[in-house]
Amino acid sequence: MSVKKIAGKILLSLYVIQIDDPFKLEQTSVVFKITSTNSNVKLDTKEWLREILHSIDSSDAMLCNAFNYLIQKNLISNKDKSGSGAIGCLILLGLHLTANGIDVIEGVEQGEESQKIIKSLFNFSFTPKVTIDSLVKAEVGNIVGVGVAANGKIEL
Repeated sequence: MSVKKIAGKILLSLYVIQIDDPFKLEQTSVVFKITSTNSNVKLDTKEWLREILHSIDSSDAMLCNAFNYLIQKNLISNKDKSGSGAIGCLILLGLHLTANGIDVIEGVEQGEESQKIIKSLFNFSFTPKVTIDSLVKAEVGNIVGVGVAANGKIEL
């Protein structure tokens, strides 16, 4: 799977978590560090988030690349900027979707021009009548335990 596709699945997963509990992500740190023994990237975070991320991709290095992509595209951010930038280490404290990140996801319902953005950013393919709920269910529903209620809305 490509970095862009992994990043899209991460963003959708974080969106569902943030919508359900706005403070859950902000209280969770995500740390990618290079291990001294073999220069491999190692993810350190809470077990519930590690399970979600490893369901998307088992490679911590690919997950780190995807998080960097999301940060550089201004789709996610750190609340605490002092927690990032260590050499050989990516530390995310107070993680949350930016307004731009929410606009990208929710823009999927705003027509073809907005849909082109999310298709370009993440290599997603979907029908023109896609909704946020159907996109989340199709891309990450099983990963974050998302179902769809009888009214067609996301149900956690």
